Order: sequence, then structure tokens, then C-alpha cells
Amino acid sequence: MKKLIPVLLAIFMLIGIQVALGATETKMSGSGVVSPAAFETISGGVCKIVNNGNGTINISGSTSAYYGVEKIGLKLNVQYLSGGKWYTLDNYSYYKYNSAYVSGGQLLGVSGGYYYRVSSQHTSLNGGISESTQAYSEAIYIQ
Repeated sequence: MKKLIPVLLAIFMLIGIQVALGATETKMSGSGVVSPAAFETISGGVCKIVNNGNGTINISGSTSAYYGVEKIGLKLNVQYLSGGKWYTLDNYSYYKYNSAYVSGGQLLGVSGGYYYRVSSQHTSLNGGISESTQAYSEAIYIQ
């Protein structure tokens, strides 16, 4: 029974992610890829989490635009699951000016016994157009 609880939590998390993203009018694959429904500048975004072993994870992401914009941004939030709720452990922001692409990532040491995921915000600003969207990576368990 104890081994079944983490599996059920992962299933419920995936269902919750799909419901939440449906409300933002974005499409997301299981790999954390966002395909905006009707944005003028943002063409897509991605976030990813990888278990490197030995208590380390690598998080990464990127935001892309259809063309060079005044400011394009990416914010990566590292989150862990405790008591059925996601908590933000830390966040990292990346910006570029007069560009159509920004990316970033971090190698982090984390505590075992938790599920971790990445929540990402993808933003662009160009003239009077300000857009943003959000994505989530899959959740991984660190022993």
C-alpha cells in the first residue's frame, strides 16, 4: 500500500496539471512544452527537470518569440511536493533584450524523499504588447 501512494499522487498531479493548463488556453505535452493558443509574440516555451543521481537535479527552460522583441523572459521555479501541496524551493530568472529567444538552467542539490518539478513562466514585451504563459515539467521522485 505504501508503494501505491506515490504512484497515485503522480497520477493525480498529472490530471491536475492538464486541468490547470486547459484554463490558460495553452497546450502542453508531457515534456513541459507550451504551445500558446493565440499569442502575437510568444511562439513557445519549454521547461525540463532531470535527475542526475546523488541528490542532484538539473532544471532548464527556454522561451521563444516569432520575432525579436524588446524583452523576452523566462522564470524557472523549483518546486517540491509535501503534504499534498507544491512549495517553491527557489526560482531563477533569465531575460534578453532585442531578442527572439532566451534560455537558462541550474544544477541543484536537493533533499531525498520528495517529488520535484519545475514551473516556468514565459514572458515577452514588445511595444504595447505584453504576453505571458506558464508550463510545468513532469514530477520526479528523488530518493
